[in-house]
Amino acid sequence: MTYSWVLILVLLSLASCAPRPASQSRSYYLGNSSFKGNRIISNSELDALIAQRPNRRFLGLPFFPYVGLYRFGELFYNKEEKQRRLIEVTQNYQKESRIYENNPRKLDKIQRKYAKKLQKAQVRVDQGNFWMRVLGEVPVYFDSSEVKQNAEKMQKYLYNNGFFNASVDYKPDTIFNRIRVTYLVAERKPTMIRDIQYQIRNVLADSIVRANTKDAVLVGRRRYDGDAFEEERIRLETLLRNEGYLGFTRQNISYLVNDTIRNPLTDSLFKSVDVQVRVNVPDQPGRPLRYRINSVHFEVLPSAGQMDSTFRKDTTFHQGIHYIFTDKHFATRILDSKIQVRPGAIYSQKKERDSQQQLSLTDQFRFVNYNYTLDSSGKGVNSYFRVIPLEKYQISTDLGLNVIQLQGAPGPFANFSYKIRNVFNGLENFEANLRGGIELVPGFLGNQQIYRSEEIALNTSLIFPRLLTPASILQKQTAGYNPRTQVGLGYNYVNRPEYTRTNVKMAMTYSWQPTIHTLFNVSLMDLNILNTQNIRQDFQSLLESLQLQGNNLINSFQKSFVSDINVNFVYNTNALIGPQRNARYLRVAFESGGTTLNVIPKQEQLIKNIFGDLQFYKYLRWNVDYRRYWPSGKRSAFVARANTGAIYSYGDSKVPPYEKYFFAGGSSSLRAWLPRRLGPGSSPPRLTPNNLSIESPSEFLLEGNLEWRGFLAKFFGDINYAFFIDAGNVWNLSRSSTESQKLEAGKFLREIAVGTGFGLRYDLSFFILRFDFGVKVYDPSLQRFVLDELELNRLFRRSQSNFLNVNLGVGYPF
Repeated sequence: MTYSWVLILVLLSLASCAPRPASQSRSYYLGNSSFKGNRIISNSELDALIAQRPNRRFLGLPFFPYVGLYRFGELFYNKEEKQRRLIEVTQNYQKESRIYENNPRKLDKIQRKYAKKLQKAQVRVDQGNFWMRVLGEVPVYFDSSEVKQNAEKMQKYLYNNGFFNASVDYKPDTIFNRIRVTYLVAERKPTMIRDIQYQIRNVLADSIVRANTKDAVLVGRRRYDGDAFEEERIRLETLLRNEGYLGFTRQNISYLVNDTIRNPLTDSLFKSVDVQVRVNVPDQPGRPLRYRINSVHFEVLPSAGQMDSTFRKDTTFHQGIHYIFTDKHFATRILDSKIQVRPGAIYSQKKERDSQQQLSLTDQFRFVNYNYTLDSSGKGVNSYFRVIPLEKYQISTDLGLNVIQLQGAPGPFANFSYKIRNVFNGLENFEANLRGGIELVPGFLGNQQIYRSEEIALNTSLIFPRLLTPASILQKQTAGYNPRTQVGLGYNYVNRPEYTRTNVKMAMTYSWQPTIHTLFNVSLMDLNILNTQNIRQDFQSLLESLQLQGNNLINSFQKSFVSDINVNFVYNTNALIGPQRNARYLRVAFESGGTTLNVIPKQEQLIKNIFGDLQFYKYLRWNVDYRRYWPSGKRSAFVARANTGAIYSYGDSKVPPYEKYFFAGGSSSLRAWLPRRLGPGSSPPRLTPNNLSIESPSEFLLEGNLEWRGFLAKFFGDINYAFFIDAGNVWNLSRSSTESQKLEAGKFLREIAVGTGFGLRYDLSFFILRFDFGVKVYDPSLQRFVLDELELNRLFRRSQSNFLNVNLGVGYPF
């Protein structure tokens, strides 16, 4: 069997090596491209203009295994047969459609059935069989005409970026069975914009434009950039349409470039030009230059599929807006806070779009349509918002398997969600989520048996589309920022052989989005009552022994009351969908636990009278997570992350709740270490008498990650790869900690753990399944380099100083 696989690989390699003997111009594979002579325009900019990409090779050698797989598929692929099959499916579809042309329901079913069949048949005609379209790659050959077109595109790109006299040539170089292309770029002198002048005959429009020149895309003392001219057109169009110039378009903007400037001091370095921006504001007889809103109408249409005439329409006026409700009613006071278009105000394109967005974000309407008409005099604008509501009641279920990263086995879980929209006719939503799951995990006390852990959680929340504050504080100021107030109540029950644990939680959270990239979350009330029952005696003994060693895990299993006030700020410029772009992500979180206990001294005693003897916590906690994304191609990117945080406890117990500690290790941290098992400091892993490692809670965290992501193959979804380096650790700040656990400047660098590895990600667009394989490079507990201690015949044996740690997760680690 082994020899068969070797033979197949050799045949594929030979097939991929052999040049195609069709013609001399298409007998060599296209090799990599390189650039010479460019100093200002980067290689990546020029490379992006090349449409043809060379076939992937094996380890950089002149072997093309994916081409070999493609050619292997060609051996038993008959395109004429696939075309006949496509014609056959098309004829069958037409035949059945004629039979049931008077039966709409049956016809719709036939269309859905044959749509999939026709799509599959067409794919097989265009892309070949499974070997060709999934496993293989179409051979990419050197074509001098395509290379010439690439050089022409580069020259146009250079011209558009201010290099008017640039030239691009190319030089092919044959190596083995492929031709590499070197593009010879001569940028020559760039053209710089010296001065920008605006010519606007309308006085008011001129004052508006000049008042906003700080936002101009086209500015002086920069290199000529053709794209900036078009971006400036778009900016001016948006600016004037937001100020009532409804008939103004970017076609009313022209440029005059003066390239006759002479300056002996700079002519040898660059060429200077002046740019005049001509803004022609159309002035039509009988029509105003700036339009005002004459009337605003908001109409709720019937649900999809229902006749409008069967419902009675209710009409009302509020704050000058004409509301028409059909079937379903919504509070006009709340709708008024979402609609920024007002009668009598100057027309603004921004306000109409912001209103449309704010109405869509309420999760009340299937779609929000906006249009306008001119009034009978042609001097005013009548605005119309028309919406179709979503269903009032929504039920969804979700079934799946829990997958534990450690030695566990998959266990089933079920989610049941229920939503009620517009509960009090004020655009409020009530949501309830019931989750039940079984996890099959290894025993905490070190036995090798797999046991069952059961969890049931019920979370309810009432979401208001505004900030519920006394005397309506900040409601008007945040009306356009998608404000929300979420009041939640939840209950969680966990039953394990060692213990039974419950958590009752109540929280009230405010959130708003000042921009599309920023989000604020403020929780002034987050209350939790934790209660652990039925602790098994041997588990209690373990907790007590760990307490003597300085591990405060026992506090997590005492009956406790946790209250906190927390603030979160998120800045994210990454796209939610589509290809990854040059982006940043920043999350800053601050939390103050037990704050109200300082303000209301008798609160603690009152809570004890109601719930009995409880442990209280007072602490301050902060966390900063920063990420940076640099795309290097359509399907590759370099990602960096820095994550840090600390917690300070000042209550009677001098410890925070266990859930508030920081941990290192795991699928979203240092992936060469087991979850939550790294540190603190240089201390060795804590072990039970049965040699099971215990989590390592700490008070200060510092970690960083570097990851290179790329595309590997396509199989029903994208199979991507990653190479990563992780570094960091956690430390304790309290005086009672041992020397090996404390954060000290003198030994800080020696206690930074370093790991590396690779990952595979299966991207099915609706979710990403991730496998990361990490190995240790430097272990602070051993104070030495351990990468050379990795034994290939014992990769997964965790008793070794170094082993291959497998991380399973959903989604990207960061």
